[in-house]
Amino acid sequence: MLLGIPQSAATLLTILLFYAMDFLLIRRYDRQRTARGSGRAWDFTLFILVLVAILILQPVLLPAISFRTPETWGLLTQILGAIVILDSLALHLWSRRHLVHFYAERIEVQPAHKVIDTGPYKLMRHPVITSFFGIAAGLFLINPSLTTLAAFGYTLWDFTYAARQEEDLLSKSLPGYADYARRTPRFLPRLWKSR
Repeated sequence: MLLGIPQSAATLLTILLFYAMDFLLIRRYDRQRTARGSGRAWDFTLFILVLVAILILQPVLLPAISFRTPETWGLLTQILGAIVILDSLALHLWSRRHLVHFYAERIEVQPAHKVIDTGPYKLMRHPVITSFFGIAAGLFLINPSLTTLAAFGYTLWDFTYAARQEEDLLSKSLPGYADYARRTPRFLPRLWKSR
């Protein structure tokens, strides 16, 4: 199992990849927005950056709150975490490319908003949120610690709540969304056809 600096480096690399992709996507699609302002919510971004700083520094400054094992399965778990993160980043990119300018880091209905039911949205209602769950889970697998467990728990709680709020708003204000929500699972695609 890789400990300390390699865990911090993996966390930093994950965040750098995510925010580089996020920055480029917002820069590309914000120009097409008909709603006022940017898709970025700076208060949330600053909160996440503070959380990320803690996650990056913890393996070096507080290694005692991380689980460690000299066994091979510990390294295999970390490799699995890296794979989960890469898959989640790919899902995030795929999702955002289908949302285009309708993406926002807050809950809103934009002018000319429509139901997106292509790409990953054909399989699940909230693939962007699913990608956040995957990134948080992957970070936990790379550094199984109290801090990454808390970050994973927060991610599940906060984004599940946000998904419900978004569904309430879209069901009331977006024609066809309620039907889409009835036939499409929330976070994970169905492995079988429903009746």
